[in-house]
Amino acid sequence: MAGATGVLRGRLDPRYSERRRPLPTVSVAVLAAVWACNLLPKVFSVSESLRSVRARIAAAGRRGSQREMLQRVRLIAVSKFIPSDLVKEAHDAGQVDFGENYVQELLEKSATLPQTIRWHFIGRLQSNKVKKLLDVPNLVSIETVDSAALAERIAAAATHREQVLDLSIQVDTSNEATKGGVSPDAALPLAEHVAALSPHVRLAGLMTIGAPGDLSAFERLHQLRHRIAQQLQVVEEELQLSMGMSGDFEEAIKRGATSVRVGTSIFGTRPPKE
Repeated sequence: MAGATGVLRGRLDPRYSERRRPLPTVSVAVLAAVWACNLLPKVFSVSESLRSVRARIAAAGRRGSQREMLQRVRLIAVSKFIPSDLVKEAHDAGQVDFGENYVQELLEKSATLPQTIRWHFIGRLQSNKVKKLLDVPNLVSIETVDSAALAERIAAAATHREQVLDLSIQVDTSNEATKGGVSPDAALPLAEHVAALSPHVRLAGLMTIGAPGDLSAFERLHQLRHRIAQQLQVVEEELQLSMGMSGDFEEAIKRGATSVRVGTSIFGTRPPKE
């Protein structure tokens, strides 16, 4: 009787029958299309993000229709506050160069992660922490040299190392009080000083953190490299240009970057400092 009543109600009231209809079947093809359009959440993968960043670096370094690489660009994966297991995942996916901002964090990670990682220190460095930092055997560069005194302290502490340590001068190309680095005018005498310091360290190039949206900062660093190369009488391309981060590394490459520092685009939003 209840079934008959339902049929009768469906005939009299179409809304009733609409409510009783089965849900439509969604095909696999439709679900795949929705996935491709990023309408469904995906499982985060460091290796996939890394592959995407590398593809973007390659695309930014090609010239027009010739599709030829302008230069080989080194990718430094910035692992500040990133758990070691995610750093290991990136390393397993072929990433070799990683950047850290804090000495203690680098000491802890380097003690447990593979020695095949090449560590780059990219944070502000205090003189009293230089010796500890240089105890990391696979530290290959310090990109934040901003004074002759700091360079001298690094050179003195590097005498026990088997590998020559690369030093880059950090330049404030956007004239920001909150950013580290020397002015472009002060970078030239500092470069001369670092280049003549010691056989245990090497002047590798220049680094900058431009103000957000200030693409001219990259051009100013490129011009400064030309002046320094002339003064030191070295091949300009031998001096690296470390510039560009997750939000602007493609623009930096187009303006001559030979090294980019990318974190969020590889590891996602980093957790806050504990």
